Amino acid sequence: MPTATTQSQLMQLHPGDRLQYHGVIWTVEDYSTYDDPNGYETREWLLKSPTGKEYYLLREVDPQHPENRINWYISEELKQPKVFEPTTSQDVTVKLWEEMRDQREPYPELKVFSRTYAFESSTQGSYQGEEGRSGRITWDYWDQEHQWNLAIEAWPDHTLAIYSTRVVQPEDFSAVQKAPPAIRSAYSSRPNPGSPDSRTWQVLIAIGMTFTGILFMIFG
Repeated sequence: MPTATTQSQLMQLHPGDRLQYHGVIWTVEDYSTYDDPNGYETREWLLKSPTGKEYYLLREVDPQHPENRINWYISEELKQPKVFEPTTSQDVTVKLWEEMRDQREPYPELKVFSRTYAFESSTQGSYQGEEGRSGRITWDYWDQEHQWNLAIEAWPDHTLAIYSTRVVQPEDFSAVQKAPPAIRSAYSSRPNPGSPDSRTWQVLIAIGMTFTGILFMIFG
């Protein structure tokens, strides 16, 4: 039975590393950070399964809730969801980006699929990722049980990203496998997504990770 993972092991994850979640081995594809002037911050690891499914593993530090300051979440980006204002059943999806960038008052409640969420907080800060630093506005909503989060992000390039997020514990993860130096170096020097060399890089990484997986199966 795989050994449960600790917080310190998750904190040391780098692109190329692998870990198990819900019986699936996930590869860490990217790492980024986010912070705002009030001390709120997140660390974000992009996880990818062998079938191409993607999750974000998030570690949140929230100084406004000292009794529960550090939290872990697993997040999935929703593809073209419709966001409704529950009291009027109006689809507000197309208006969200402009309203957020104009710093308008957030909706008290929003509904996505069959779940209703209540507004909790708005943050505006700096996101540090592969492409450099960028400003991001986030509206956070929670369901009544405070187990499911709806995060809506407005980016400067007119991108509106919507995520469904749930609470997890470090013990939900196991079998952390550190990438060999050659694999980790390849991740750090990879081309930007969409560049002509990106596909070649992905093929090379896939070959390398397959070879690494075989070694793990042979030697444990």
